[in-house]
Amino acid sequence: MKTFIQQIERRITVRQLQNWGIIGYDLDNSYPQRMLELIGQSPTAKACWQKRAQFIAGNGFEEESLADVVVNSKGLTLAKLFKRIAIDKAWACGFGIHINYNANFEISELSYVKFEDIRQGDPDNPDKRDKFAVYFDWSQKTWKSIYVGKIDYIHRYNPDPEVIKQQVIDADGWDNYKGQLYYFNPEIDDYPLIEADSVWEDFETEAGIKIFNNREVTTGFLPSAMLFIKSRPEEAANQNPTDGTRYINQPSQLERNLGTFQGARSAQKIVVIEYENDDEKPELSSFNMQNNDKLFEVTEKSVEARIIKGWGIPKELINSEKSTGLSNGGEKKEAIREFNHATEPDRTELSEVFEELFSHFYTPVNPSGNWKIIEISDNVADDTLAKTSGANINQVLLLPIPKENKVALLVNGYNFKQAEAEAIVPDDNKIDRTIPNALLPQEPKE
Repeated sequence: MKTFIQQIERRITVRQLQNWGIIGYDLDNSYPQRMLELIGQSPTAKACWQKRAQFIAGNGFEEESLADVVVNSKGLTLAKLFKRIAIDKAWACGFGIHINYNANFEISELSYVKFEDIRQGDPDNPDKRDKFAVYFDWSQKTWKSIYVGKIDYIHRYNPDPEVIKQQVIDADGWDNYKGQLYYFNPEIDDYPLIEADSVWEDFETEAGIKIFNNREVTTGFLPSAMLFIKSRPEEAANQNPTDGTRYINQPSQLERNLGTFQGARSAQKIVVIEYENDDEKPELSSFNMQNNDKLFEVTEKSVEARIIKGWGIPKELINSEKSTGLSNGGEKKEAIREFNHATEPDRTELSEVFEELFSHFYTPVNPSGNWKIIEISDNVADDTLAKTSGANINQVLLLPIPKENKVALLVNGYNFKQAEAEAIVPDDNKIDRTIPNALLPQEPKE
């Protein structure tokens, strides 16, 4: 018996682009650019990206003095460099840092490089095999073509003084030397998939729903009526000569008037259709369109849930139930602990990268050698609302009313679950039914 594995389309197809001496990042060489656009168009994906970046960056380095260390001649601080690479690692799983050396073969400057601007050199090209190509417009959105003269080919990171020396000689001196690039890539010699690549189609779906809703509100995307009118002859008032032979028809007054019925504030939506038979008179036909509200509501919720799952983020951190019950704080704290644990390897990797780079820095910046990154504190889960509601709940528990009434107050007024409310409300025979002084009418002071 033979078994077959169903064909699964590859997420990235790489190929040599010999004109530029690189390995393409997917067939169009624009995979990271496309993914960034999709993330930006999907509210849930963007929120997940921001949340993941926040947890990877944590609360910064334990050594507070490191934040203000200036790492290049442009005044870039270590804190800003750290934040930028944490943001790239959160969505792309990788990042890039440009490195300059001084004449003593020590690192003199560190600079941030956008991950989406980096491409790997062609291993079959002897001049590019150990280099990376950095270019600002691989997707050709700014310019119609890629200018080879503006591509920077930079050596792979290697702090060996002999290697650096030879690279400087090959570049005809320090003035022409472009330094090295530290390219963090979990795939080693391949391009990485972005975080949540498995659900990028849902990014596109959510963006499409958003666009559909916008068109429905602003332009009357779905028509509710059709107006049939006689096809009008070409009139001099409706023609503008352009080159002596071509003419551009201008909208008639009727068409301009009908335009006022379109959009967010119009009562009707109308499609105009012209006819040529003089025996037929204008007719207005209305028709009912399918109500897609429920369909979109279900689709939007399922898409949102898959996106959150694809990023591996606890839903309480992205789409919490916004409950005012006391359990909400505990659930959010647990979610923070869980996601701190999930992102711990990312913080460890960043710590190791900075430890490696600054071990070759021209001046000591961290004598203690402590590059640990502080994780997000779970104290942020203590909502002000939860704190203030706690005092009110205590007052409810002290009220001289039957237990079932207190349970009902907690369920309906504070969003407690029935079992939770019954668990914290004491039995009637254990209650001191003396009304608290704070709840008694107070005698006016003389």
